[in-house]
Amino acid sequence: MILGRKEIIRLVREGVIEIDPFDERAVGPASVDLTLGNTFRVFPPGEIEIYGDDFDASRLGELVEIEDHEFIELNPGDMVLGITRERIKLPEHIAGILSGRSRFARTGLMVHVSSSLVHPGSNNRQVLEIVNLGNQRIRLHPGVRICQIIFIEVRGGTPLTGRYSRQLLP
Repeated sequence: MILGRKEIIRLVREGVIEIDPFDERAVGPASVDLTLGNTFRVFPPGEIEIYGDDFDASRLGELVEIEDHEFIELNPGDMVLGITRERIKLPEHIAGILSGRSRFARTGLMVHVSSSLVHPGSNNRQVLEIVNLGNQRIRLHPGVRICQIIFIEVRGGTPLTGRYSRQLLP
C-alpha cells in the first residue's frame, strides 16, 4: 500500500518516519519532495572495472562540496552522484521508492537511474545517480526539489543492515 499525504504527515509527527529536515509543504498527495544537497561524487573520464560483490563505488571519483549559491554542471552524457539534504529514517514496516520529477526528466535529466529502493530500517541521506541524457548542459543548484520519495507498507520485512544502511556521503 502506498501511503498518502495525511498518513505521511501523521507518521512523521508521531516519529514513526523521520525526515530531517522536514517541510510539510514538500508533502504531495502520495510522496515527499526531497532536495539536492551540496556534496557530489564526480567521476573523471577513464575506465572503471566492476568485479564481484566487493565493488564499492565510494572508492572511485572525487568528492566535491559546493556552496548553496554555486552549481555543478553536467554536460550531455555526464553522471555524478548527489545526495539529498534530508535524512530519512524508516521503521521495519515501511520502505521507500525514490523517483525523479517529471519536470526535470523532460530536459533529459535522470535523477535516480537505478537502485531506487529505500529499505526498511534505513537511516540515511539518499544517494542520487544523476545523469544528463539531454543534448544541453544542465546546471544543478543545491536546495532544488530534485526527486520524491514514495512510502510503501512492508509486511514480513527485515530491516536493512550493512554498508549503506547509515550512508551520509555519495
